[in-house]
Amino acid sequence: MTDNVLDEAGEARLYRALRRFWHPVCWADELGDTPLAARLLDEPLVLVRLEGGVRAFRDLCVHRGTALSLGWVEDGCLVCPYHGWTYDEAGVCRRIPASHGTNIPAKARIQPFAAAEHAGLIWVCLGEPAMPLPEFPEWGDAAYRTIRIPQYDWHCSAARRVENFVDFSHFAWVHEGILGDRSRPEIPDHDVYRTEHTLWFRLGIEEPANDLKGDTGATDTIQREPSHYTITMPFTVRLDQPLEDDRHFVLFVASCPLSARETRNFTWNARNYELDPERDQGFVDFQQLILEQDRVVVESQRPEELPIDLSEELHIKGVDRVSIDYRRWLGEIAGDA
Repeated sequence: MTDNVLDEAGEARLYRALRRFWHPVCWADELGDTPLAARLLDEPLVLVRLEGGVRAFRDLCVHRGTALSLGWVEDGCLVCPYHGWTYDEAGVCRRIPASHGTNIPAKARIQPFAAAEHAGLIWVCLGEPAMPLPEFPEWGDAAYRTIRIPQYDWHCSAARRVENFVDFSHFAWVHEGILGDRSRPEIPDHDVYRTEHTLWFRLGIEEPANDLKGDTGATDTIQREPSHYTITMPFTVRLDQPLEDDRHFVLFVASCPLSARETRNFTWNARNYELDPERDQGFVDFQQLILEQDRVVVESQRPEELPIDLSEELHIKGVDRVSIDYRRWLGEIAGDA
């Protein structure tokens, strides 16, 4: 019996350690010619394009604490809207309009963070990156039509959201008639493999027939070929589901920990069939239906954080193998903090 308590010291270590990983903070096309505010791990950020690259800084002018995201770009620099202090791509102040002299204090600089544009998203790392950016090979592949699923925020930790995505035993109960069947709730045995940066596994389950996946025959259910799941630590998952005739249904889900109990989620859905844009809305609606069913359940979980101490919740050998290995790795990350 467990009381679902939380190892607060362990969770605090994990939260600190997450600063060393890449996290998505916005869609790449959201960031245009003007600064954009974002948040990551309770850190307010300003994102801006300077000198041809994406930059991320603490959203705080060192002069009077103004939000730099309210400012603008001028001559390749970020300008504070309050007193016009101007910062270059490295965060160094180059101009103080109210001062007639040229002696700018050495401390007149803002905190920069690592930023990158990758897979249609802007990613930020608040420390020295411990792992590379996750792979999404379908991005930019002309054989695939890739569509955006509207972003969504959940009141839970990012780890809870990721674990939900790779938890298969809930399909028959939360997604009855869509992804699962309550008369067939068993999950087949599957191995989980670990690489330097990822957990991956293959699993084939029986699903209700779905027109979006080309299931137009007379059968009510389809035994799928094993899908390939890859978790790039800590909060990105890629699902590659093979269908008949070498067709593939792909999801790329990247979760951003806004705070310890708030998660912003970015999803791309790629497919190498049914490439007509008029089909897009059906795929969007399908994902949003599943997401809303999941949200209600996940936001009810307590604690909102994912316990990384395996003794704090009960686990079933085999069925919960992915969750167990994922939590163990999160525990290792916390231990390195």
